[in-house]
Amino acid sequence: MRMILAAGLALLVPAAGALAQDPAPPAQGLLQGAEAGDIACYLRLRDDHGRSRNVMAEFEICEKAGPLIGQRVALSWRQGRVQHPACQGNPDCRRSQQVMLVTAMTPVRRP
Repeated sequence: MRMILAAGLALLVPAAGALAQDPAPPAQGLLQGAEAGDIACYLRLRDDHGRSRNVMAEFEICEKAGPLIGQRVALSWRQGRVQHPACQGNPDCRRSQQVMLVTAMTPVRRP
């Protein structure tokens, strides 16, 4: 009976390597847009394969992003804490989560 139970659980629980993981943060991309949200600045980037991706950045990045939209940018990252999505923007909510945030963005000059 234990073997049957263990086999059944193995089918329900994926192996550690099979769990979905966030891909590594991109080092650069084409900046398509920037929007300040409740918990962070949201950047929309396009990679070299034409795929769009949304990433979180410090709020100050949105303030400086305007002139860089449409340009290829290099990104600097660090781990930071932002308000948890369950807070729904409530400033009194103390829940947080740790995420990777863009801390700097500079134009890439192509030769």
